[in-house]
Amino acid sequence: MRLDRRWWLAIAVVVFVVIALVLSNTFFNRPSEECKPVQAFLDYNKSQSDLIASKESDSDPAVPTVAEDAAYQQWADGLAQRAQDISDPNLATTAVQVADAASKFVAMLPRVRAEVENHAPGAPPPPSFLEMTLLNKRIGDGLGELADACS
Repeated sequence: MRLDRRWWLAIAVVVFVVIALVLSNTFFNRPSEECKPVQAFLDYNKSQSDLIASKESDSDPAVPTVAEDAAYQQWADGLAQRAQDISDPNLATTAVQVADAASKFVAMLPRVRAEVENHAPGAPPPPSFLEMTLLNKRIGDGLGELADACS
């Protein structure tokens, strides 16, 4: 039995497509060298966020307890440590800003907790709570920029 030339061409195209798919999903889909430490930064943030969420108390989820401060401090310290590993200047700047905002966030926890405890029901949120909200937004925006740059 002899195959028609069209069948040989069809087989060749299928083989080429399969090889191209395998290469694109393995070799070409790896993160670049600049993005490997960024991915480690993002993965660490995700794992620590999950850990912190699992330790949250049921009393007031908006304000972490004193017992949760250590987990938040570990998160901020880990972000600062991983930000130093990023070599690309633009990515490193964003990672350092995120780590700095995380450190400021953690430093404000005792003040926010004290202000919330002394907060009258129905009164507007304390200023420190609004500051922490802005820091949280800055952290989220920076993480989003890093994820977009290395996706």
